Parts: sequence; C-alpha cells; structure tokens
Amino acid sequence: MDVRIREVAPEEGRALFAAIEASFSARLDEAELASELSVFEPDRALAAVDDGGIVGGVGAYTLEVSVPGGELPMAGITGVGVLPTHRRRGVLTALIRRQMDDLRERGEVLAGLWASEGSIYGRFGYAPAVLAAELSVARARSRFARDPARSGAIRLVDKAAALQAMSGPYDAVRRTVPGMMARSDEWWGHAFADLESWRDGGGALLFAIHEDAGEIDGYAAYRVIHHWHQATGNVLRVQELAASNDSAHADLWRYCLDVDLIETIEATLRPVDEPLALLLADPRAVTTRLRDSLWLRPIDVSGALAGRRYAAEGSLVLDVADEFCPWNTGTYVLEGGPEGAACARGGGSPDLSLSVADLGAAFLGGTRPSSLARAGRVVEHVPGALARADAMFGWDRAPWCPNHF
Repeated sequence: MDVRIREVAPEEGRALFAAIEASFSARLDEAELASELSVFEPDRALAAVDDGGIVGGVGAYTLEVSVPGGELPMAGITGVGVLPTHRRRGVLTALIRRQMDDLRERGEVLAGLWASEGSIYGRFGYAPAVLAAELSVARARSRFARDPARSGAIRLVDKAAALQAMSGPYDAVRRTVPGMMARSDEWWGHAFADLESWRDGGGALLFAIHEDAGEIDGYAAYRVIHHWHQATGNVLRVQELAASNDSAHADLWRYCLDVDLIETIEATLRPVDEPLALLLADPRAVTTRLRDSLWLRPIDVSGALAGRRYAAEGSLVLDVADEFCPWNTGTYVLEGGPEGAACARGGGSPDLSLSVADLGAAFLGGTRPSSLARAGRVVEHVPGALARADAMFGWDRAPWCPNHF
C-alpha cells in the first residue's frame, strides 16, 4: 500500500472534511463546515495521503462520558472515511490501527462512535452499548391516563436564552444516566446549530423551558413540519427533551402533545426506558422502534472496569480477548460494588470468557452478559457467574446518548 498515514496540520481541516464527506458521496456547505470546525481537534485527526492528496481520515473528540456511578474520559471517534477510489486496500484498517495506538498513549480508557454501517466496527472491537428509541405518537390518542397537576410553568425562549438555561437540567440528568456526554459551550452551540440543511423541511428549532419555584428543571427543543397545503400530516419533532424530575418530564411531554395543528409527535433519540407510553391512557398511541446509537470499546480494560461502579457487590475473573489491541488480551480480576471497584490482571481459572467488544456492549449496563451468552458471545465457565455478572453490570437507568458526533 502506497498510502501514508500522518497527522493533520491545523490548516488542513477544510481539506480533511472535504475528503471525509466525499467518502459518503456528500459535501458540507459553508455553514455545516463552520459548525464542524467549531469542535474540530486537529491534533487528534489523522489523514491517509496518496500522491500528496488526502484520500481518507479519522478524527477524535476529547469527551467525558457518564458511566454507572461516575464519569470517564472517552475518545469520541468521528470523521471516519476513505474515498471510493481507495477502498478495499487496507486504508481504513491502517487509520484505525494508528488511532488505537495514539489513544493508548494518551491514556484514554474508552473509545466511542456512531456507526455509519453496522458491519464495519465489530472487527475493531466496538459494539453497540446504547440503544435509542424512535417514538411516534398519534396526537389524537395522547390523553394521559392520569392528569396530575402541573408542577410548574413552561415558557418559550429564544435560542440564546435556551443555551443558557438547558445546561442545568441536562447536567442533572447526565449525573444519573450512563452514556451521556459533558457539553462545553462549543458542544452546546454545535448540537443546536439548527442549520437549514438539518431541518428536513421543518422550521427553526423552538425551545420550551420548564421552571418550578424559580428553578429551571427541564426543557424541550423541537421543530414543527407544517404541510399548509393539506389538512393533515403536520409533525412536531422533538430533538431533545430532558428534565431533572418526573413532574417536569410529564409537563414537557404534555406540552409537546398539546401543540395545535399537529397530527404526529416524533422523537428520534430517546432512552429505551422512556416512560411516555406509560403516561398515556392508550399506550398503543406510541409506536417505538429501536436502533443502535453509541458504540463503545475499552482501550484499557482494567482502567475502564475500575472506573465505574457496580449495582451489586461481587467479584469476577474475566478472560478477555482483543485481537486488534492485543495489550488488552488476558485475565482480569474484578472486585466491585456500589462504592467503588478495582481491577487488575490476574491468574487462575476464569468465570467468563468474552471479547473486548462484548465487554463494551455490557459496560454501560445496557446489554446483559447473559443475553450475550445466549447469543454465543460470552462463555460461562463457573455456574452462577452469568447471574453474578448481570447483577453487577446492570444499572437502575438505561444508558442514553443524545449526543450525535
């Protein structure tokens, strides 16, 4: 292979993004490029170069992800692509090989990404760790089973005011829900840039803020897709809804369900334990579709396992296989519980054998080790070890990742 992998100079951001978008047969407009560059980290980007031109690339963001009981640093992998002219030549593998080595040197224990294709990243040790629920609600059938008194007031604000108000309730939720990312001002701006090309025929984002006793405790960001030329078909699409308490959560959903001239309410990135259907008198009014969102892989197995808390006290001896990052392959002794954890390489007979991808799938509590075993992906060597692993790795909240990157 004549293609060379090298670091990207700060001034090459535009050329790198052009190559990545071309790999998806697309092109960023100037507004999209400006938003992407606002969070771009050139010192974390790699380019594949052939005859002086960029033919592929991969980048990473420096992120903090909520894990059960705490937070861990995570490399948010992004901008992965190879031009059609250079595919099937090992370029992608070479890019990710170099990136994994760099992540290890940086001391990051986790890497996460959103996969464009489900068949690509398993061979690099990634697996879906978070599922997202896509909801569609028939407004005409959206009456609540119980009609609790409103807990506070909801007001519409402009985007500038919303960006100031939303961080409080978002962070309150993030502290309890695995899979969520800490957001800097730049990331808040990027997440809600609301570019014309992102609107899918809808209007600009609207922001509803929930306030109770002078405290902002929730918000809903949404847009409306109107079909003024016909009597039906108008859609209210929720981009993000978060609340630090159940009352604000119910009030915000009631608000979204009661907006006039709407036939259907949609939300594309909700947690799988979203209780909306349970709020309704007719739960069949909600159609739910599940999809993968955040894929995860440990870069440092012992560091990752020691960095989260566990729902039940226990110990496990795990035999982990990692073909792509062989430094992870080995046997680990995990001791963990609600107050903390320790993990170190150890000997002896393993309780469970699994791949690093399977460990990533289970890491945030969204996939039970016993489910992986039923799929032939985890092997139980000691009776009762799977039940112990289920109890330890589970968490009281399903993981949720509303941050697309």
